[in-house]
Formats: sequence, C-alpha cells, structure tokens
Amino acid sequence: MEASETAESIHLSDDTEEAIHLSDTEEVIHLSDTEDNETDEPIDLEVSWEDVLDYRKLIVEDVMAKTFKKLEEAEKFYYSYALAISFGPRRDTRGGLFEGKLRRRQWVCNKQGYRDKKLLDRETDGTGRNRRKLTRQGCMAKFRVNYMVDEGYYAVRAFDEDHSHQCANPRQAAFIRSHRNVDEVALGNTNTMTKVSIRPCHAFKYMVEQSGGYITVGFTRNDLYNKLDQQRHTTPFESDSEGALSYMSALAAKDPHFYCRFSVDDEDRLVNIFWRDGNSYVDYMCWGDVLVFDSTYNTNVYGRLLVLFVGSNNHRGSILCGVGILGDETADTYTWLLSTFLDSMKGKKPTAVITDGADSMHIAIGRVMPEARHRLCSWHLSRNAHTNLNSKDA
Repeated sequence: MEASETAESIHLSDDTEEAIHLSDTEEVIHLSDTEDNETDEPIDLEVSWEDVLDYRKLIVEDVMAKTFKKLEEAEKFYYSYALAISFGPRRDTRGGLFEGKLRRRQWVCNKQGYRDKKLLDRETDGTGRNRRKLTRQGCMAKFRVNYMVDEGYYAVRAFDEDHSHQCANPRQAAFIRSHRNVDEVALGNTNTMTKVSIRPCHAFKYMVEQSGGYITVGFTRNDLYNKLDQQRHTTPFESDSEGALSYMSALAAKDPHFYCRFSVDDEDRLVNIFWRDGNSYVDYMCWGDVLVFDSTYNTNVYGRLLVLFVGSNNHRGSILCGVGILGDETADTYTWLLSTFLDSMKGKKPTAVITDGADSMHIAIGRVMPEARHRLCSWHLSRNAHTNLNSKDA
C-alpha cells in the first residue's frame, strides 16, 4: 500500500508537498503457507515444553471432561496439546457474543480443508508470486468449546484427535509456525543488546544458549528479525522524533540560513528528514560542482538510512552539504530527498554526481538532475572488482 505523507519545512516554507510512495510493511517470512478461514498466526500464549509433558497421555474422555473459566485457557490448552502431539493448530470458526464473551470457538489442525480449486488451476495465486506449496490435506482434527451461560464457564463440546496426515517429528514441533513466538522478554533483551552495538543475530545466539537450544528458545532468527521490523514500523517513538524536531527548531532560531524539511506518514510518524546549516549552503554555492551522494546503514538504533551530501573545496578538503535520514531506499524516497536538497540550495544543480551505483539512486538522479553526469565511486569499483574477479580472470 502506498502511504500518503505530509512534508513540512521548519525554515523556508510551511507548504505541504505532494505525496511520496513509501512502503511501511515488509513481507513476513514463514515456514509454511496457509489458506483462508481465520488465522494460524503465532499467538502469545507462553506455551513451554514444561506445559506439554503430560498431554501425550490424554484420551478423548479426558479432553471432553475439561472446563475453562476463560477462552484464553482453552486456547492455551489446545496449543499445548498440539505441541505435545507435534502438529500446528489454528483458529477456525467462532460464535456470537453474549455479555462480552464468545459463545463458541473452534480450533483445527493447520492442514484442515483443501485449497480452492480455482487457485489450483492458476500458475500464480493472483498476487504475482509463484503458486505456494500445498499444505491443506483435509485433516479432521478439531477442538471446540461452548460457553455455558448458566454455569459461567467454557465446556468442551467437540474433540477429534485423528489426523489425515503424519504429524511432525517431536524435535521439529517447536519450529511449526503456530508454536513460534517472540515474547516481550526476548524482544526487550534484543533491544537492550542493540543499544550496546550487539547485532540481533548475536543476541539470538545468546538466547539460544541461555534457553538450552534451538528447540526450547521458542522462535527462529527470522522470527526475531520480523518482530524487530514490525516494532520499527509500529512503535510511535514520539519522544525521540519530537525531540529531534525541537532541536532542529533551536538550530533554525540561531542560524537564519538553516534549512530543515521532514515528512510523516498517515499515522503522523516521522519517516524522512533532511537538514543543512548556513555554512553548508555557502560551501555548496562556492564548490558545489561535484557532489558525492552516499548512504550508510546501521548508524542509529532505529535502523534508518543515513545519507550524506559531501563535496570538495579548492584545498581538497571535504565539505558537508547536507544530511538526510530516510525510512527506506526506494527511488521515490531518494527523489524526495534530492528535490528537497535542491530546494534548500535555491535550485543550483551539481555538474557531476558520484554514487555507489544503487539502482534507486540512479533512477532518482535521472528524475531530478538529468543534466548531471553520474559517476560511480572508485572505491566501490575497486571492491567489486576484487570480489568478483579472481586471478584467472585478471
């Protein structure tokens, strides 16, 4: 989905800019694909191996005699049972509400039902991706509870333990999508380690060692990265963004030639920001014929892209012409950044631009500075040659 954004300028103008296209979502990586109905998303139930030790001994009569005060207790019970038997459950149908409580809820095996025939007749599933692997096998395993109004609890009214397929190996059960979940403790530990320059992959290895292995840690490395990405796009860090904008306003009050412009998304979250001071403006006007346009990763705790506009004076010294922090590296985002940069420099365009060769940068330069000569950085050329050429090719 394309997010409509509002751009604001602290110094030069308060105009709103045209919407730019940013993607605030990233496809989550899963081990298995699923069909429609409700969901088989991982649920934060804190199911552990200690909870499932006695579930393998349960028989149908034991399960049918169960009662639960809350629906969450019934869900945790069936997920614990599924972990013990080594299959993945998912939510299925549900009934209406009675005094704020669901009258009925059913869970099934994630291989319940069959894929729609119209999808089987297509080469793709309608989203532009290749057809996904078939996972539905008509499994009849299910678990349903009904709310007993007079008694005030949930009672089991249907339970089928038979599967039409072979369940997973017990050592693989923890890796089924339904049983993987990054809890708040693991996420908090990762965020703390990230602040002291410990990468998430190393934090994951530490948690694996602490928990006793990959089976008991409760999630995979990709799950952790996906959770961090979800946090980055959904956590409204108003205090930091407001503090940054307040700092920019203070600089603008001291420097009459200071320039800053930023953009926000539909949820009023800061997405992109560009700024330069009066010295950068004077330097660019004097020595702005050649501009180095480079981006740097992993320079802040938010994982945003840092972009520097650097030039060279007549003493061969580097001059900083502007700084940008971006939410992504799409061509539309770079177009917004370059347009904002030129606006801050009264429309003066460089004669040549040097980049690292990124396709999105090349597209943006062609849109905003079509007359400028685009050159590649010699350091990147040397590194690519060293990486891709061996002694036989040389």
